[in-house]
Amino acid sequence: MPATYFKSEKNNLYILILYSYLKDSKIIVLHQIKFFNCEEDIIDFIKINIFQTKVNKTSIEENILREFVKILKEYLSGKEIDLFERIKGVDIELDLEGSFSTEFALKVVEFLLKSTKYGELTTYSELGKAIGSKAYRAIGNTLKKNPFPLIIPCHRVIRKNGEIGGYMGKSNNTWQHNLKYNLIEMERQN
Repeated sequence: MPATYFKSEKNNLYILILYSYLKDSKIIVLHQIKFFNCEEDIIDFIKINIFQTKVNKTSIEENILREFVKILKEYLSGKEIDLFERIKGVDIELDLEGSFSTEFALKVVEFLLKSTKYGELTTYSELGKAIGSKAYRAIGNTLKKNPFPLIIPCHRVIRKNGEIGGYMGKSNNTWQHNLKYNLIEMERQN
C-alpha cells in the first residue's frame, strides 16, 4: 500500500498517510492516518508493515497528495477548516465502509462529521443520546479505532465530567493525550 508522511512544524508531529490511488477515476482513497511523535517511529512502522513510500506517482496523484498535506498543515497551524468537507474538493475519499464495519460505528462517525464543528466539544453520553445508545464504552472503542483522526474529529469528544479522556487508545500523560488537549485548545482559540 502506498504511504507518504510529513512533519507538522507547529506541534512537531509526524503524520503518516496510507492510501490507494485509483487511476481510472483519478481519486485517492484514504485508508488510514497515523500520528507519531518522532521520525524513527514512523520509519520503523513503515518498514515493519512494508509500506511503499517511494512509488512512481502520477502527476495527478502527487498534486492530490500535496494539496491534502497543505490542508492538514493549515488545520494544524490553527486555521479553522472542516477537513471532511475540504478534502472532497481535492479528489480524496475516505474508506468509511471498509474502516467502520457496523451500523453502530457508522452512526458514531456520521454524528461526529455532521454535528461537531470546529471548536465545539461533545461528550460520550451526548453522542450516545444523539444516536440512541447508552453504549458509551462502545462509542469510545469506535473512536479509539478511528483511522482518520482530525478528519473524523474524535478529539472533540470528552468525558461528561469535563476530563479530556483518551486519544488514539492512550490516556493520561502520554504524547497522544497531550495532542488531544493541544488540538482542543488550538480550536478553542479561534
